Order: sequence, then structure tokens, then C-alpha cells
Amino acid sequence: MKYLLFLFTIITSLFILSACNNSTPPKSLSPIKQEALQNEGKANFPSYEKNTTSSLIKPLPNIQKHLSKEKASAFLSRATFGATDEAIKHLRNMKSYDAWFEEQFTLPATSHMEWIYTHAKGTEGVKDLADAPSDWQTYSDALGDMQLDAWWDIVVHAKDQLRQRVAFALSEILVISKYGPLVTYPDARISYYDVLVENAFANFETLLQKVTYHPAMGKYLSYLGNAKTGMLGAHPDENYAREVMQLFSIGLYKLNPDGSYQVDNKGNPLHTYTQTDVTEMAKVFTGLSDNNGEFLSEASFSSHKSRTVSMQAFERYHDKSEKKILGTTIPSNGTTKKDIDAALHILFMHPNTGVFIGQQLIQRLVTSNPSPAYIRRVAKVFNNNGKGVRGDMKAVVKAILLDKEALNGAQTYPKTFGKFREPLLYVSHLLRAFHAKNGKNILYQGEQPLYRYRSFNLHETGILPQEGPLSSLTVFNYFTPDDAPFTLKQQNLVAPELKIYGKGGIDNFLMGLIHQNGFVYTLYKLSADLQLQTLEKFLTQQAYTEAIDYLNTLLCGGALSESTKTEILGYLKAQKSTEPKTLARHLLALVMVSPDYALQR
Repeated sequence: MKYLLFLFTIITSLFILSACNNSTPPKSLSPIKQEALQNEGKANFPSYEKNTTSSLIKPLPNIQKHLSKEKASAFLSRATFGATDEAIKHLRNMKSYDAWFEEQFTLPATSHMEWIYTHAKGTEGVKDLADAPSDWQTYSDALGDMQLDAWWDIVVHAKDQLRQRVAFALSEILVISKYGPLVTYPDARISYYDVLVENAFANFETLLQKVTYHPAMGKYLSYLGNAKTGMLGAHPDENYAREVMQLFSIGLYKLNPDGSYQVDNKGNPLHTYTQTDVTEMAKVFTGLSDNNGEFLSEASFSSHKSRTVSMQAFERYHDKSEKKILGTTIPSNGTTKKDIDAALHILFMHPNTGVFIGQQLIQRLVTSNPSPAYIRRVAKVFNNNGKGVRGDMKAVVKAILLDKEALNGAQTYPKTFGKFREPLLYVSHLLRAFHAKNGKNILYQGEQPLYRYRSFNLHETGILPQEGPLSSLTVFNYFTPDDAPFTLKQQNLVAPELKIYGKGGIDNFLMGLIHQNGFVYTLYKLSADLQLQTLEKFLTQQAYTEAIDYLNTLLCGGALSESTKTEILGYLKAQKSTEPKTLARHLLALVMVSPDYALQR
């Protein structure tokens, strides 16, 4: 009975894991924590530092002397969609972390659109998609499913793992979604995601420009076909003008370099922008529409090109008046492009941007509650990569993943370091670690067969109702940076990913996937055959401790607690009569639903 209890109490355990910690945590960027500190009169925020090369942190020595399998696995859990035996061995054979990064930086970007065209070969009279671009609309529902198939295949098999992992993190900051005006436009969504992939290692200003000019973002946040005052509407649409500041660049409140709020003499946080700034910014984003030759939004998105090529400027509809944004004046009579680029440059140069974007990337890749010093170090690299360049995403990503807190945080901040794995990352790690084989698939729209290709058929499973790529319910993502259950809020800690955990979600899905169990009806067409031969060999030899250690390294980066290992070992010994093939799946399930795996460290 105790083993069943252990198996099915993951959610409770997740909450208890942090709730039972009664020590005082270090300061964090969390507004929840800052509010608590301010209320206690403990806030002490330093002023902004000058952005000088001399203020940069010294490079972290990263020559790997005797890098352990566990350390390599833990690093890969942050930098990729999950460690594999081969990836661990490859990293340990590299001369340095720098060499691994340079290898990843030089790999060509794996394109989702190219994957679609490679695999969307028509069957039973349907044309190949590459030869029939109008079919993007004709078969939009089915091609939306194929988008999911493409994403999962690339996540599991692509070599450019770092790029893909960073792109996914960016997709949770620079958000668009299939829910809303893009629901019937899979080509727009796929093209947008590829922009994140292609620019994951570019300059952040370039990335912000590419995102701003993409028609998917224009459609999603309603500035496609946005006209100046007196034409087509009462006033320019303010949707993107607000979100590009609030969510995509500077945030709501002025920040110190360590992520803490700047406050007034009453302890209230200072806002970064006003409604006047929003109104002025809205004027900037007038005159853009899709590359279809017509400005009116009603005529937009009627071709594959118009949904995937950067929006074009229609100067007649652009507000050419002077614009004052965040204390900077954009002169009158500027072109659409000149005004937009000037406004984005203002946001890019704002002292908040490196802190605001850096802290969220830390949260998505490494730890939910980074120390103020960690945030400060990453923000400095954003501000200056050591060569006078601001916004160098390669440098920022390296700074995040090679920071001493990222590599040693479990030891230096044992009470607060780490992040709960997102549901999608459970599945990606499982499929990668055990070399899941995909199966034959025919993509249907209704009863009509369209394209035949191999996939995991995850579009047929009703996978993880809480989360999917480009599938959040709002522009605020599946969770916000400061989300946390009550027990963690009491400790002034955050755990954003816990917002999307729940029964009927990752635990139910994992059990069905691992055990290939037909009782989980939504998995009946899944074709993800796990290769568990190594694990089965250990169990055939009754080498139970070795089997547990193998999964501890591969999945947990050595983070399985002694108590968890003892519980699992007792279970295995009690199940000696169980077939190794079955017992291997039981063991895998026990490890993956343990709190030690749920908390990525």
C-alpha cells in the first residue's frame, strides 16, 4: 500500500517539498517577496550601476576536469529538452563547456516549416503541401495537428538542442497562441515559431524587430491594419503598444540591476510607463499590414505569403506626428519603419530590459528563485557582452547556463535553488532519454486522408491539457513569473510551473505513456515505443541499486534523495517475481513521479 501511496501523491509532495522548509530564503526578484520585505521595512534597493566593461563579471572557468555524469546530466536538463546517455558522454568528452556551446551555436537551425513541407506529401489525390499553398487554409485544422507533430519530432530528434530549448523559452515570453485570432492559421504560427528559432542566438533588438514585424503577432495583438486617428477607427489600437512594454521588454515596474523594485519614499514601486506612453506608442504601430497589397485588416491573411512574410508599411495610414515615449522624442514626419525601429530601440536601451528578460530566461532554464547576484550578473552581460555589444543573446544564454549559481546552486542555495519541470519537459525528456520510436501516421481532416508520415501521433492523444507549444490561453503565457501556491507565497518564493500541474494532467499521461496502458483512452493512438533494454538488463540481473543509480543519473542528475531511493529499492525487492520488462516500466514511473525528479536541479 505504501508504494501505491508513494506513486499517487506527487502533487501533495510537490507542495510539501518547499512548505516544510522553515529557513529564511535569500532575496529574490519576485514581486511577492519584495512586497513582503517592503511591508516588513526590510527593503534596501541599490541604485543602477553604470554599464561599463569594467563592471562585467569575470569569465567563469569552465574547463571540465573530471566532469561527472550527474553534473553533465543536470546541465543538459537546463540546456536541452532532456539528457540522453549519448549527450552526457559527448559533453564529458568535450574539452570545455565553451566548446559545447560553440558546437551548438554553429549547428544550422532546424525549421518547423521545412519539416512540414518535407513530410506533408499528399495521399489519395491530395497534392503535396509545397505545391498547393492554398491548402494551408483548406486543411487548417489538420495542419494545426501537424504543427504539433513537427514540434515533438524536432524536440526529440533535432541536433540543435540548445537553440530549440531557448526558442521554447522565448515562446513563453514573446507569446502568441493558437487560441484567439490565429486559431485557423497554422502557417502563421509555425512561421512565427521559426522566427524565434532562427533568432534565438541573435541580438535581442533584432529578435524584437522580427517579432514586431511578423504578421502572426500583428494579427494576435490587433495592430495589423492599425490606422492613424481619423482613418478607419476612433484612435490607434493600443494592444501591442502596451504588451511590447509590459511583457516583451521592460515590464511594469522600474528595476534595480538585481531584479528588485525601485521604490518611492513610501516604498511603492515605480512604474516604467504611463497611459500617455501607451497612447504615444500606439501611434508608432500604425501603417502596418500584411504583405498582401491591401491595408484593411478585413482583407488580410488571405494568402500563405501574407501570413508568413514580414508585414509591409502603408505610409498613408501611418501617424507621422511627433511621439514622446518614455522621455524620448521621436521626430515628426518619420516613416513607419523609422518610427517603429526608433521606438523598439528605446525599449531595447532601457535599463530594465536586460534585467526583465534575463530574469525570465533564468526562470525558464535554470531556477525559479535566482539570487539577486545571479540576476545582476546576467543583466550585466546583456548590457555588455565584454566587447561593447548590448543584447547579444549568445552571451546571455552562456551567462545564464554557465553562471556559478546554475552549476552549483544545489549546493550553495539548497533551500531555494531549482525549478519544477513543465509538463512538456517531462515528456520530451522521457522520449529522448529512451529513444522513443515513432510510428506510421496518416493525417486526416474529418474522414479525408491528407498526408502520410511517421510521427509520435501526439496530436491524437489530447496530450497535457494544461500546456502545448504556442497554446496558452492568453498573451500572459501558461503561468506568470510570480505564480506560486499559497504555501510557497508564505515563504516569499515562486514556482510558476505548479500553476499547470494537476490531476488528469502530467501524472495520468505519464502513467499511460510509460506503461502503454490502454485504460488511458486519450493515448490509444500514441506511437512512442520506449527503448528500455538497458534498464531491463539491470532488472534481469536483479541489480536493483544499479538500476536506480542509472535512472538517477540519466533523469535526475543525481538528485534522487536517499529516502526516495530506499523506498524504490524496497519496492523492487518486493517485486522479484515481476517480469523485468514490466518492472522496468514500474521503476521508470516511480522515478519520474517522484518529487526529486519533478524539481529540476
